[in-house]
Amino acid sequence: MNSTPTHWHTDREAQEIWDVVDINGRSVGRTTKRGAPSFAPGEFHIVVGTCVFTPRGEVLVTRRAPNKTHPGKWEFSAGSALTGESSVEAARRELAEETGLEFGIEEFQTVGRLVEPIALFDIYAVQIPTVASVTLQAGEVDDYRWVDLDAVLEQPREVAFTGPWNRRIDQIQDVLRKLVEG
Repeated sequence: MNSTPTHWHTDREAQEIWDVVDINGRSVGRTTKRGAPSFAPGEFHIVVGTCVFTPRGEVLVTRRAPNKTHPGKWEFSAGSALTGESSVEAARRELAEETGLEFGIEEFQTVGRLVEPIALFDIYAVQIPTVASVTLQAGEVDDYRWVDLDAVLEQPREVAFTGPWNRRIDQIQDVLRKLVEG
């Protein structure tokens, strides 16, 4: 697949074009536009999220900007795959855009795929040797923290994640804990 999306523009959200895929993540041969998605039953688009972690069990969380849905709530870096992008390419791009952290595709480990009403949500993890400085993407995220994995997984959660992320973490927590803790 093409590593540079053909419909990528500066005004990102207004210009996002997504591939429409089936339950297996295969293209159905058409696209849809963010803000006016068109999905038949059994059709989805790919959404990705990435947990960056250290060998000491510290994980990177970012806070959603005030202009976003779920403003001021925390999450792992995430976003939608654009036309022509594979899931892992989208994860790599989103993480680089939102945090300034860049990794090779081979460094992304699959945590799992969650089926949501109109999205196949692919979650990845990347291990780095130690906490790193982050360059925030204005308008998308406005803060970041490195927190212990338990602050994300244990109830009650110390980190106020968005509602959708709380549900996702509930579903992947065992796999994520095993991956992060080795």
